[in-house]
Amino acid sequence: MKKLLDIIVRIFRFIFFIFYYLKELVLSSLFIAYDIITPKDLMKPGIVEVPVDLKNDTAIIAFANLISMTPGSLSMDMNPEKTKIYIHAMYLHDKQEFVDKIKNELEKKIHQIFE
Repeated sequence: MKKLLDIIVRIFRFIFFIFYYLKELVLSSLFIAYDIITPKDLMKPGIVEVPVDLKNDTAIIAFANLISMTPGSLSMDMNPEKTKIYIHAMYLHDKQEFVDKIKNELEKKIHQIFE
């Protein structure tokens, strides 16, 4: 019974994650479109190292791919121990804020689904 409950909870988390990710996808696409059509350039590219707490290989792959699918960011590399990922961001105005958003939102939600 507990295993069935766990599966149901993961399914609901996955459904909520889809809505969260679609929201992030639309917002980042609109931000990039706004930057393109306005004369002022808002871009401040940079590379940031983000610590990864995920242990499951499937979760790590999903994490890296979801970062790359979001407009304005690209997962570049991961260290061999799979504890750090290097991300190129087009709009990196505050590195710590970017790391916190990746850790506290995306990684946390992936952890809840896969681990």
